[in-house]
Amino acid sequence: MDKLNEKNAEITNEDKKATFFDKISSFFEGERTKRRNEGVALALDLILFSVGFVLSRCHLLFGARPLGIAFVATLPLGVWPSLFGAALGALTLGVDGIVFAGAAAIVVFLRAALSAGKAEGIGDTIFKETVLLRMCTAVLGGFLCAVYEVIVSGFGETSLLFGLSMIILPPALVFVFSGCFVSGFTLSDVLGGKDILSFSGKNERARYNIIFFQMSSLALLFFISLSLKGVDIFGISFSYLFSTVITLLVAKRFGALRGLATGFITTLGISGTLSVSFALAGLAAGVMFGFGIGYALIAGGVALAAWSSYASSLTGFLSTLPEYVLAASISLPLLKKIGREVKSEVTIEPSKASEDMVGTMALAYQNKYSGSLDALEMALISLSGIVRGYLRGGCGLLSHDDYRSAVIGVAERYCRECTGAGLCSKESIRPCIKNADKIAKKLAQGEKITSDDVNTDTEFCQMAAEVAAAITREAAMREEESYRLKSSDTIADEYEMIARLINSARASDEAERAVDDSLTDTLGELFRENGFENGTIRVFGERRRHFILAGEDEDGTKISSKELRQSIESALGVKLATPEFFRRDKMVLMECGIKRAFSVEIATAQQAGKSGEISGDAVAAFESGDDRFFALISDGMGSGEVARETSEFVTKFMRASLGIGAAKETVLHMLNHTVRNQREECSATVDLFELDLLSGEAVFIKSGAAPSYVKRESSIFRIRSQTAPIGLLGSIDTEKIKVEVRPGDYVIMLSDGIADSMEDAPWLLVMLSEPPKKNAKEYAEAILKEAQKNAKTGDDMSVVVIKISEA
Repeated sequence: MDKLNEKNAEITNEDKKATFFDKISSFFEGERTKRRNEGVALALDLILFSVGFVLSRCHLLFGARPLGIAFVATLPLGVWPSLFGAALGALTLGVDGIVFAGAAAIVVFLRAALSAGKAEGIGDTIFKETVLLRMCTAVLGGFLCAVYEVIVSGFGETSLLFGLSMIILPPALVFVFSGCFVSGFTLSDVLGGKDILSFSGKNERARYNIIFFQMSSLALLFFISLSLKGVDIFGISFSYLFSTVITLLVAKRFGALRGLATGFITTLGISGTLSVSFALAGLAAGVMFGFGIGYALIAGGVALAAWSSYASSLTGFLSTLPEYVLAASISLPLLKKIGREVKSEVTIEPSKASEDMVGTMALAYQNKYSGSLDALEMALISLSGIVRGYLRGGCGLLSHDDYRSAVIGVAERYCRECTGAGLCSKESIRPCIKNADKIAKKLAQGEKITSDDVNTDTEFCQMAAEVAAAITREAAMREEESYRLKSSDTIADEYEMIARLINSARASDEAERAVDDSLTDTLGELFRENGFENGTIRVFGERRRHFILAGEDEDGTKISSKELRQSIESALGVKLATPEFFRRDKMVLMECGIKRAFSVEIATAQQAGKSGEISGDAVAAFESGDDRFFALISDGMGSGEVARETSEFVTKFMRASLGIGAAKETVLHMLNHTVRNQREECSATVDLFELDLLSGEAVFIKSGAAPSYVKRESSIFRIRSQTAPIGLLGSIDTEKIKVEVRPGDYVIMLSDGIADSMEDAPWLLVMLSEPPKKNAKEYAEAILKEAQKNAKTGDDMSVVVIKISEA
C-alpha cells in the first residue's frame, strides 16, 4: 500500500488550512515588508489615511456622518490605513465619535472575515468580495450607529431621521464610490499616458465601466472637497486648494471638458457661485495645455479671477486666487510628469491603416464566431428525440404495481360476473389473480396476454380468452393516460431545457467574442517592442485566445519573426497555432489562435454481468466544439434492458449537451430532472472526466460513481466521492474534484462491477502499481480480464483508460 499516494493534496484539497487569525497575521507581515520596500505604497497609505480622516468628520444630514463607514466599506486596498484615519477622525468628534469609530472597525473586520475565504494566501482574497457584500457590511455599521442614537436620545423625530440616514446612506455611498475601484482602472491607468476613457474600440460593458468610473470619481472628489470645507490655515481654504489641484491634473490628463466638470463638481458643495470660477479655470487650462504648462496655468488663473471678481467682487477674487496660485505650484511637478508621458504616447499611436485592417477583421471574427450557437439547432433536435424516446420507453410508462393493479381489477370484475351467472363455483374463481405478477411483467415488456396466462396449472377460467383481451385493453388505456400526462409535462420541460441551453451557449460565445482590454494593452507593448511602433492588436476570448494584429512591414519579416511569436507565447504561457497572413500595400495583418497543449488516447473495454444479458453500463468519449475532451461512464441501476436504456439516455443526453459547450451544472440539473420524472427505480451513476485540451485543467464530476485513478509513473492517485446517483434525489448530488494531470499520465475510470475500492480488490492495486501496457487499448483489456478472474458479483463491468500526451 506504500505505492498508493493517499495524500491526494492536488486532488482532494484536504490539506490543513491555517486559521483566519494566522492568515491575517501573515497578511500584515507581508504588507509591512511591502511598505518598507516601496515608497509609493507608503505614500498611498498616507493619502488614504488622510481621506479617511476628513470623510469620517463630514456631516451630511440630521447629524449623520456616513462617509467614513462608506469609505472603509468600499476600498479594495489600503483598507487598514483608511480605517485608522477614519477612526482617528471620528474620535475627534467626542463621545459620539467612539461609536462611529467602532462601527467603522466592525465593518472592516467583518469584510476581512467574509472575504478571507479558504485560500492559503489571504492576500489574494481579502477585501476582494462583491460590491453587494460591501453594501451589506456598510448597512450593519450604519445600523449600529442608529441603534446607539435611539438608545441615547430616545425615540424622536431627530433620532429617527438620524437612524434612517445612517442605515440608507452608507450602502448607497458604497455603490456610488465602487465605480472608482471595480471598473477595471488602476492608479497607473489614471496617471499614465493612455486614453483610458476613450470609447473607441470598446464593447458595451467597457463603455459602461468608463461612464461609471467617471461619475463615481466625481462623487468621491465632491465629498472629499465637502469634508475639507471649513478647514483653513492663514485664510487658505483647503477645500479650494484640493479642488484646484485635482482640476488642473484632470484637465491636463483627460482634457478641457473633464477639467470643467471636475472644477464645477468639486466646489459645488462649498459655493454654488464660485464653483463656476473653478469650472472655467479647468476649461481654460485644458484648452491651453497644448501650448505649454505655463500658458495653461496663466489662462486658468485669469479665467478664475475674472469670474470670481465678476460674481463676488473683491471678496471672491481674494477667496480663490491665492488658493489657485498655491495649488498650481504644488501640482507643477505632476503636470510635467503627465506631459512627458502623454508626449511619448503620442509618438506610438497606431496608424489609421492598421486600425482599419484590425477593425475589419475583428468585426468579421466576432460575427462568425458562434461555435456553440451554430451547433445548437442540431443538438436540440437530437436532445428532443433522446428525451421523447426515453419517456416513451426507458423505464416503462407504468410501474409493475400499476400493471398488477390493472390485472386484478379486470379479474375481480369478471369473477363477479361469472359467479352471478353460475358459470363457475365460488371455490374456483379468480385463477388469473394467482398469475398477476407474471402477467404484469409480460405487460411491462410489451408481450401479448393469452388465455394460458390467465389459467393456472390447477385452476381454469371458462372466460380466459375474454379476460386476457380485457386485461390487454385495460393496460393499454392506462398506458395512454400515463403517456398523455407525461407528454404535457415533457413539453414544458423541453421548453425550459431549450432556454437553459441557449443561455449557456450564448454566454460561452459572448465570452470568446469579447475583447480582452488588459491583454490587448500588454501585447500591444510587446508588439511595439518588436518593431511595430504604429501597429494595432486586438485579443479576444477567455479560454480560446484569438489574436489579430497589423502593422507596417514591407517584407513581412517582422510580423513572421520568431522573436515576436516567442514574446507572445512567453507572455501568455501558451503555444500559438499556425497563423494566417494578409497584406495590403505596406501593411500586413496576422490572425492567429492558440494551439492545443494536450492530446488523448482513449480505449474502453466492457463485459455484461451475466451471460446472455444486456450490459447496464454505457460509455462515451467525445470532444466539444470548444477544445474540451470528455469521457463518461454511466451505470444504470438494476440490470438488463431497463438499466441499459437509462444509462444510454444519460450518455446520449450529456454528449449532445456538453458537445455544444453548455454549462455542466445546467446539463446535470436537467438530466436529474428528466430521469427523476420517471418512476423511482430509474436512476444511473455519472462518472465524468473533463480535460481542457488548451490549458490542461482537468476535473472529475461524480454522482454515485466508483472511484477513478490517475497513474503517474509509480504513483497512484485515487479520486472518490460519496454521492447518490442521478435521478434518485429531487436535487442533484454531485461532487466536483479538480485534478492535476501531466503528459504521460493515465486516467483509469471503472464501473462498480470492477471494484468499489482497492480494499475490496487488492489485485487492482497490484496491477495499477505495475508499468502500464504498450497502449491504452491493451491496458483497458488487461484490467477487464483481471477483473473477470477476481469477480465476486455478477455485475456489469466497464473500463476506460485515457493516456494523456503533449499535443
